[in-house]
Amino acid sequence: MNNLLGIDYGERFIGLAIKKENVPIPYPHKIIDTKTTNIIKEINRIVEKESISTIVIGYPKGLMNKETRMSVLVDKFIDTDINKYINLPVVKIDERLTSKIVDKNDNKRYDDLSAVKVLETYIAND
Repeated sequence: MNNLLGIDYGERFIGLAIKKENVPIPYPHKIIDTKTTNIIKEINRIVEKESISTIVIGYPKGLMNKETRMSVLVDKFIDTDINKYINLPVVKIDERLTSKIVDKNDNKRYDDLSAVKVLETYIAND
């Protein structure tokens, strides 16, 4: 297995996690606020620094395995951003089984932990 970058894509916040070849489990890396950070520059920086070889992105499908508004946005992000500016394979993982990790009792973001779940699902099914 190679070094993987997991992405939990959101319209405003994007969670990132990393799975290094020599580390047994994926770990949360960071949460990016798209209003304050250029997401492509940041992903490119992480790809280079962490020697990433594959990007794994959560793909939201509806309960009937149908396309959703968010799956359309993820496809657009992959096509117009990742594939255009980052020359790495992209794997879409059905994130219906990676239930969002959210504690409704606080305002903390957990997008990076959701990205860990995306990588765990990929590894378990690889």
